[in-house]
Amino acid sequence: MSRVSILVAVYNSAGYLSRCLDSLLAQTWSDIEVVCIDDASTDGSLGILHDYARRDRRVHVLSLPVNGGQAAARNAGLKVCTGDYIAFLDSDDWMSADCMERAATVFERHPETDCVLLSVKIYDEASGALEDYAMRPFDVLSGAEAFEASLDWTLHGVYVARRPLYDAVPFDASCRAFSDDNTTRLHYYRSREVRLCSGLYYYRRHAGSVSQRRDISYFLYLQANESMKRQLESLGVGERILRL
Repeated sequence: MSRVSILVAVYNSAGYLSRCLDSLLAQTWSDIEVVCIDDASTDGSLGILHDYARRDRRVHVLSLPVNGGQAAARNAGLKVCTGDYIAFLDSDDWMSADCMERAATVFERHPETDCVLLSVKIYDEASGALEDYAMRPFDVLSGAEAFEASLDWTLHGVYVARRPLYDAVPFDASCRAFSDDNTTRLHYYRSREVRLCSGLYYYRRHAGSVSQRRDISYFLYLQANESMKRQLESLGVGERILRL
């Protein structure tokens, strides 16, 4: 059985961590490791992480001395994780119990598949409403097709990848938010095949997330896209893709 490493970058998530970690430790795919990277939290997050690590040997905790942002924290986790497949879970989100089993099964059945997307449900914390991410179901896409569809998030960026993709392209930490989206697009671009599985990822939408903070998000988004453009130019993509 192949090992799945799940990276959980944590910053001041004490109120959400139990649901997040409980969902991972309940996974039906037994060979997992949960690599939690505390990004200099100032609440009780680190203590919660250590408590879980004491109770379950699959949980590993890294503590960063200075807050560097989600992408930098995940990169610290990449340096120590050992899985054949690598997933990530935001510390305020959670997964269905069979999520990693469904993703890993796709990899095992399709050796040419390099990325497996999870099925995303969006939970609105204010209203309690749950809705599907608006994405047309598919069986298989080429890497080029997935890459292009991800440019406007027709194809979302919640997935599991084979380890060589992360070895080649770690998380883009060029700015504190949004630049890790570039990593997703480059992973798709380098993939032989991209598939979708029915494992569920529950994304929590709430006012505290960076993507909801309009005071900083536009500037960070522009920074991230400037980094994306540089990387695409280095790959020699055509003008049509750059315009997109």
